[in-house]
Amino acid sequence: MLFLNPYLESEDRDFYITVKEFAKERALPTVEQRDEDCTWDDELWKEMGSMGLLGIPLPEQYGGQGGSCFQCCLAQEAFNAGSMDSGFGLSWGAHMIIGTLPILFQGTEAQKNKYLPKLASGEWIAGLGLTEPDSGSDAAGMRTFAEKTQGGFILNGSKMYITNGPIGQVFIIMARTTKSRGPMGVSAFIVESNMKGFRVSKVLKKLGHNTSTTAELSFEDMFVPEENLLGPLNSGFLRIGKATLEWERTVLLAALMGGMENAVESCLQYAWHRHQFGKPILSFFAMKEKIARTWVYLCAARRVIYFVARKKDSEPDVSLPMESSIVKVYASEVCEEVASDAVQIFGGMGYMREVPVSRFYRDVKLGTIGGGTSEVQRSIISASYGGYDKFKNIIESAVSEETRIASEKKIKDTPVARLITKLDKLVRTVGENPERKKRQPFEFGFADLLTLTTILKLSVWDLMEDSNHYKVADKERDIKILAYYLTARYIRGIVYLKELDEQGVSDFLKAFGDLTVPEKEIENCIEFLKEGILGATAVSV
Repeated sequence: MLFLNPYLESEDRDFYITVKEFAKERALPTVEQRDEDCTWDDELWKEMGSMGLLGIPLPEQYGGQGGSCFQCCLAQEAFNAGSMDSGFGLSWGAHMIIGTLPILFQGTEAQKNKYLPKLASGEWIAGLGLTEPDSGSDAAGMRTFAEKTQGGFILNGSKMYITNGPIGQVFIIMARTTKSRGPMGVSAFIVESNMKGFRVSKVLKKLGHNTSTTAELSFEDMFVPEENLLGPLNSGFLRIGKATLEWERTVLLAALMGGMENAVESCLQYAWHRHQFGKPILSFFAMKEKIARTWVYLCAARRVIYFVARKKDSEPDVSLPMESSIVKVYASEVCEEVASDAVQIFGGMGYMREVPVSRFYRDVKLGTIGGGTSEVQRSIISASYGGYDKFKNIIESAVSEETRIASEKKIKDTPVARLITKLDKLVRTVGENPERKKRQPFEFGFADLLTLTTILKLSVWDLMEDSNHYKVADKERDIKILAYYLTARYIRGIVYLKELDEQGVSDFLKAFGDLTVPEKEIENCIEFLKEGILGATAVSV
């Protein structure tokens, strides 16, 4: 039984366990030293290639596994849960998703046949070059330029913070191909590290993810053949962004759930065995609260990430900017809180480099920065809102109408139901107010409102059936904890909307105040986790 991930069934569960056990056996024993020395493990990479893990989403005809976005998420999650090696997982995700999928999605048949088999096997390592020293999310600020010449292009410029930069052989490089300053006029190229003019100009030292390599890449009068143009000229940024970056925001963020899973288990075990004042520190409410909050944040993260990944699989041609950005904002930001709490639970030991939670604490910060910052994601969430009916239809697609109606009836007249009703009304009124687009506090507050509403609704709709050993009664207990703490996280942003709907925000705040403080639920949640992680012999204290 996979206690800490009750949402998986049959083959998915077996796959998760296989990857997690592999990570425990092959990555975990060496990760501390590799992190300390900032070294890359090529042997581990080749072993993952032989297992088929490096080409999960690629069709079998190109040497891949023909896997789904959902399976890619499970693989990233399981690897980090077993190893707490976020750096190696980052290199893997960058290779598999943003370095390889652009060729699958936009490449010619000749390009696919040349590159994909070697990328799937791990013989070649890939990366994406988008960010520059003076531009990140702002495509208009891109300076790398590819000038048309006979038989190809002459590329000049540089790219910054490139994962796999020092070790990769194949990079998708974005370069401006017109004088225009907008996202149109940017093209994508397949660049090989052995091309004359390619240079790793600087290997970068990082706060975390030290088992992954990162560099600044430079291109000086580098000739790129015409056949290495990826997709149509002048539309690479929009095409690659639409096709690939939503995968990135979903799959690479899934590793954070693995980190949270590891934190739940390790923190509970440590708090049970660490004694102070004659008893386990797990007997103190402050420790229980942190661990229970981690658990409910983890379950909520899985609900939203699995929803978006499965939607990506069922509707591959449909763009999901709002949903994927909600995933990134929620998962990355709560994971920062979880990592901080984990270090706090371990106390002085948590501050030591050899303890995995300290590495988790350093690594997790990248989640709110890489692949588009939290600020950019909030702008995307707010800008992608297409009206209340569209928003309602998007999130309600997660479940059947029968399940939705039954679950909402189940919690009718409860404090959580009243809170969600007030949130729903606020979404409608603020969403219809054109003033929300004119100031960033409104824009970001509205994004927080949409995120909180989405997470809580998905959690309510999960109440109708057991998820293996995670029973409906457990979920009913946990949603009270989630609603209390998650709403508290987002209040600061949502209160900015008071200027747009003073009564609506006041009603929302009153509904939050009516929530029951979940002290009893936290106590019960810890007993549930103790039995599942420590075993039924664990004595209640």
